Amino acid sequence: MAPAESDRGATDGDVVEFDHWIYGVVPGVGYTTKAVSHGLDAGLYDPYLRGHYTPIRAAAAQTAEDEVDLHMIHPLRTGRELLLSRISRGIPDEAGRPTFTNHTVIARTDVLRSGEITLEAVYRSVKEFDRKAADVGPEVPLLKVPARPEAEGPWRFGNGIHKHLTFPAIESLATRIMTDPNSRTLLLCRNTTAEARKATLNLVYELLAWGCGLPLMTAISEAPRSSALNFFNFVVAPRGVRADSTWAILESALSESVLPRVLDRDEVYRVLTATVRQSADLPLAR
Repeated sequence: MAPAESDRGATDGDVVEFDHWIYGVVPGVGYTTKAVSHGLDAGLYDPYLRGHYTPIRAAAAQTAEDEVDLHMIHPLRTGRELLLSRISRGIPDEAGRPTFTNHTVIARTDVLRSGEITLEAVYRSVKEFDRKAADVGPEVPLLKVPARPEAEGPWRFGNGIHKHLTFPAIESLATRIMTDPNSRTLLLCRNTTAEARKATLNLVYELLAWGCGLPLMTAISEAPRSSALNFFNFVVAPRGVRADSTWAILESALSESVLPRVLDRDEVYRVLTATVRQSADLPLAR
């Protein structure tokens, strides 16, 4: 059964407030829910993250110099909310081994679709919250995300995506999703930084979901451990991974489309073309 939806996400024009919770290691206890916003029952959302709250290898943080900062996106079955998770380094456990923290926000899709806030803005607010409140719990205030000023005009989904992948790549990805909404794709972004891959995830997700109206994907900005891979439909990674036959690897620098276009979906292809060309026909928030 789907969880009851969060009754938060209200906006006063300057900020949007969302429920959120933090999952990580508590000394003497182990991995558990460390903090929640007032009145939130985080357990209702556990089925969406169970088994992959922190889906990366411990080797990713073997030294203090190894930065850990990746993003996950999980749509609720109703389609009216997204779980936006930031995975970062946690405190070492009793044996001094590295651990990870998952900070998840329950974001309303209508607010995201309107362009009032962006995925990047939500994740930036989460990172700032984590920086200021390294030791929190058991109750935290609602997460405040600054809304875009009205003076900036309507948000254009995917603006700047041409810096991260080619038109044949985004066209092939969209075609694959339209052909099979449950398909699994790894977008191979060679020689890129973690920051660039997070930006790629945000831009692709907003363009395909809000700009083109395609089905919402479960996505992550880095390749997860192999046991967690099939929890996702879309992975952005700098190299390929071992995967079963349900996965396709798509090069971000693809020079020509690899799939025939889907019939009667011309509007989607027009939006993609306009976006990559940065034309005046870029999809506005709606």
